[in-house]
Amino acid sequence: MPAAGCFALRTFAVAALAATAAAACSARAEDPPPAHMQCFTMAQARGKIEAHKLADPFRSMREAAVRLQGEPLGAKLCQLGEGLIYEISLLRRDGHIVKIRVDAFSGRAHTGAIDY
Repeated sequence: MPAAGCFALRTFAVAALAATAAAACSARAEDPPPAHMQCFTMAQARGKIEAHKLADPFRSMREAAVRLQGEPLGAKLCQLGEGLIYEISLLRRDGHIVKIRVDAFSGRAHTGAIDY
């Protein structure tokens, strides 16, 4: 198959996996986060990132993607107990969505990965 054909097929496969992942996530979106975890809107997150001089969420997401060999899907800022974390979603090569928590101040892993 020509290189362009392989690229188009790979792009289609990634898009199909992302759509499947989004459908799975939307079904799980009804599940509330743990009672002690509150996530912020994007506008609230921007304000908190500036006010508290938090780690860059995009850099944290890229580093997590490299470390776990996954495709970054998104990140959100959440308050977990007294601390702030980024909850980062990754699509692994095997098709599983993995969510990890990263300390928002240091950018280091907070807890282990949680498969969804």
